Amino acid sequence: MFKIIKRKTALLALALTFIINIPGFAQNTDVTVNLNGRLLSFDVPAMIINDRTMVPMRGIFETLDFTVTWNENKRTISAKGSHIVNMQIGNYRMSVDGVIFEIDTPPVIIDGRTLIPLRALIEGIGCEIYWDDAARTVDISYAGYDESRIPDNNPSENFTSLEEILDKIPDFSDSPYVIINNNIPYFTQSDFAEDSFEYYSELDSLGRCGQAFANIGYDLMPAEERGSIGQIKPSGWHTVKYDFIDGKYLYNRCHLIGYQLTAENDNEKNLITGTRYLNVEGMLPFENMVANYIRNNPDKHVLYRVTPIYKGNNLVASGLLMEALSTEDSGGSLCFNIYVYNNQPNIEIDYATGDSRVINAEVIPEKIIDENVTYIMNKKTMKFHNPYCPSVDDMNEKNKLYFTGTRNEAVELGYVPCGYCKP
Repeated sequence: MFKIIKRKTALLALALTFIINIPGFAQNTDVTVNLNGRLLSFDVPAMIINDRTMVPMRGIFETLDFTVTWNENKRTISAKGSHIVNMQIGNYRMSVDGVIFEIDTPPVIIDGRTLIPLRALIEGIGCEIYWDDAARTVDISYAGYDESRIPDNNPSENFTSLEEILDKIPDFSDSPYVIINNNIPYFTQSDFAEDSFEYYSELDSLGRCGQAFANIGYDLMPAEERGSIGQIKPSGWHTVKYDFIDGKYLYNRCHLIGYQLTAENDNEKNLITGTRYLNVEGMLPFENMVANYIRNNPDKHVLYRVTPIYKGNNLVASGLLMEALSTEDSGGSLCFNIYVYNNQPNIEIDYATGDSRVINAEVIPEKIIDENVTYIMNKKTMKFHNPYCPSVDDMNEKNKLYFTGTRNEAVELGYVPCGYCKP
């Protein structure tokens, strides 16, 4: 006999909800999905439908080591692995090992691809799932996942140089980063250490930063608020503004290893000229991933390396190679290897000098000041911040409020914009 379980969907909605609520509308919201700390890459992106994260059926099941079968006539999904899961397009019920669960968002077909509700599946097979609203990231903890893919030595037999990596990187299109070497870093056994350390290369003859390398532990993380870095002028630096860029400034002084990880603030060996897009969309979600792991596991470490990639004598890096691996379990909890593009949509950059220009002013949408965005509000100071603002990390959780709406609405509620991040 089947048993039907009704989920408390109102409570679950709080975890995976974007407050911009357009029922039935699928939004590509750049949701990041991590499994046991490893970034998952799907051939079509995860998206939000009815405030639920939906992922490609075959991609998620095969990642979880399930064999999936699709019945075209009945439009049913049957997956067998550590559990037996059955779903059907448009059906608000799913079964796991014969137990039927009611779900509030059923599987759908969009552009010929079947998407299924991630939270319903993950909780249905007994795993844990967490939603980081500020980082727009889903973290899945699955004990049954095979973590044996990290070998003892250099995982890439074909890796010889950074030039070889660059030869395989596609041109920048619509994603801030690409996965390198199946998401497995190029660390060797000699790189591992038991204790925390940090290393920053000397500037070269052109004043450019080199590789930054650390074994990040809780003891390296900051104990005080970040100071000013405006006095640092990295190679290729220009102060230039475009109205259509979030925050308006094209370039940020980007920490190779984020301040939240090693408390290095105005170290010129750790600051490059990076676009706003690289800093916020590319680097920050992965820095947050590492920081959250260390904060939740203060006795653990993460081997972390960031390598700026320059072409010839260019003063501005074309991008960054970012590698990370949880040290104590050889990547079992956290592991990624990505190339982050130092690009900005609709801007052409001269990497030799740092000069820039608008590619095509006619195709650039007018900046919408009154659009819905997510702010972090401090109930004590009555200020509101962008999610990436350093002040958010120092905010007491009891004073933190997530708000999605327009800037004017935030002001009307009595909050004032942060003077640092200028939301």
